[in-house]
Amino acid sequence: MKKPFLSVILFFLYLSLPLPDSFAQPTLLTVTVKAHDAKFVGTAVGDLEITIRDYFSKKILCSGYIKGGTGDTDIIMKKPRTRHQELSLGKDTARFQHIFDIKEPQKLLIEVTGPLGAGIDLHTEQKTIWLIPGMDIKADGIMFTLYGLIVHAYSPSPHEILKIGEKMPLGVHVTPMCGCPVRPGFKLWNANDFSIKALIFHKDEIVAQVPLKYSGKISHFEGEFFPKTTGDYKVVFVASDKSNNQGVAITGFVVVPEKKYHKLLGK
Repeated sequence: MKKPFLSVILFFLYLSLPLPDSFAQPTLLTVTVKAHDAKFVGTAVGDLEITIRDYFSKKILCSGYIKGGTGDTDIIMKKPRTRHQELSLGKDTARFQHIFDIKEPQKLLIEVTGPLGAGIDLHTEQKTIWLIPGMDIKADGIMFTLYGLIVHAYSPSPHEILKIGEKMPLGVHVTPMCGCPVRPGFKLWNANDFSIKALIFHKDEIVAQVPLKYSGKISHFEGEFFPKTTGDYKVVFVASDKSNNQGVAITGFVVVPEKKYHKLLGK
């Protein structure tokens, strides 16, 4: 009687043992990032960082970058969509893929940061999912949607110096999060659908709000400001479109008195 009883105990002990690696199943996870009302986000705007953790332990399981192109314009922006339609068709569309060897369902915490070329307009977004052995997540995969605009100031450059009475040109480069082009009359991203202005601060007070107009160069918007007093100025560029996307860029300049020679200017 002892041997059968011992056999039962050993059997249940066997069942409680961790499964060997040979029982693990390779399971694909795909992650994509799409700009709201625009295309996929990838290399053209500096890639995005991705980190995937075990949800419970917070252990990092893998990390890397979302790289690639913005995808097929016709499929994403022009043609009617159907349910379950894949938007990221084409091997060049930006994505991240990793194969996990797992023996049981694993809850994942996916974190995406970027695009890395967006400056202060970059995002950090998270999603939580279950990954089940042998059940690949492919096609568009787990898709993030980034709201907002990328706004880069090119005039003034930080701490640019000019004399009182001189004109300060104002200029920014504005795009959706995918970096796609903006110009007047363009059906996809029409410059006339964007509202862009510069808020000029002096001594923590707004002294001017300057509307910026399309400059004639793709995605470039410009205006001008004539400072009336000397000192330090902060410029906050704000941009928005009709799809609830918004973006900001911040820079500043210095106005010095009119003199024959300026040490700061070297002239």
